[in-house]
Amino acid sequence: MKIRVLHVIDHLGYGGAPVVVKNIVERLSSEDIETFVCALRTNPKAMPIKTTLISLTYHKYNPFAFLAIAKLCKEHEIDIIHAHLQKSIISCLLAGFLCDAKIIIHEHGPIFRRGTGCIYRLLLKVLATKASVAIANSQATKSVLNQTAGFAEESIHIVSNFIDFARFDHTLYDRDKARNTLGIAENKTVVGFVGRLDSCKGVDLLINAAAILCKKDQRYHFVIVGQGAQRKQLERLALQLGLKEKVIFTGLCRNPAEIIKALDIAVIPSRREAFGIAAIEFMRMKIPVIASPVGGLVEVVQHKKTGMLLDNLNAENIADAVNTLVQDNSLRESLIENAEVFSRKFNGTEQLKQITSIYEKLCP
Repeated sequence: MKIRVLHVIDHLGYGGAPVVVKNIVERLSSEDIETFVCALRTNPKAMPIKTTLISLTYHKYNPFAFLAIAKLCKEHEIDIIHAHLQKSIISCLLAGFLCDAKIIIHEHGPIFRRGTGCIYRLLLKVLATKASVAIANSQATKSVLNQTAGFAEESIHIVSNFIDFARFDHTLYDRDKARNTLGIAENKTVVGFVGRLDSCKGVDLLINAAAILCKKDQRYHFVIVGQGAQRKQLERLALQLGLKEKVIFTGLCRNPAEIIKALDIAVIPSRREAFGIAAIEFMRMKIPVIASPVGGLVEVVQHKKTGMLLDNLNAENIADAVNTLVQDNSLRESLIENAEVFSRKFNGTEQLKQITSIYEKLCP
């Protein structure tokens, strides 16, 4: 009999956690596991996933989602609830009082948050006993789960994020076409970012670094791929710094690999980061990476081996690291080749084996 797994996530908008859910669900063995995906609220630009999809249309902070989750578990005879992101995780732990499904919490990064993160960590600590196991996407995440939410080390499994190798294949995309689409000439040096436009991602620091770099060399251009609450603020900052013609905001991109191909250098200036899946995508696409020394990024970006790791996160250091890579061809090529080899560990094969093993141990 198949193991029936209900993945529950806050929403299916384009972002790190929804991509992880999509990658897991679409590649797990359909012979042994039947999957369902439940989003607590609808998203007008929802990511398509090839499985049974259930949208609950709940308000962002509706406290009664757990009732619907418990009902779904009974209707679909769910064996395992696999919960992602903070609202879904808390709702699923509460649903555990009303159904018999085993619960896995999959921590992608909300546990690092300030503000609402404090409430989340407190609730996790109170409800931790309802979870059978926890999955952390990095050692950094495991440590925080153990130290601040009270999960025992032996109950936490580290399963790294993985990417869609078929999509992130640099041979599929044309550099000149990508640059023509953006209106950037071949002789320009293009620095890029891909991710959510939120304060924690540090894009403001990259834009301030852009101002420093453009004063020295007008060949620099910057591409910011993504959407988020901070976009207008970041656009104003670029305007104030005289970078209107130098910084391109693309908005949401359903296939960022198409734009990544146009880049010379990628920057991940996060103020906090549980894993840093964008780093693996850049590595796979043969774009050298500069990253901040926070959270799980230090487990992915090895300084001067698979990328450049900043000593301290500030605009001046970002600018210096970009200059170093532009001027040192040997270092840049070495990072590109080492990183591409390193990225092969994240093709999903081992990660899916780990997840399948967790499911089988919970439902022998």
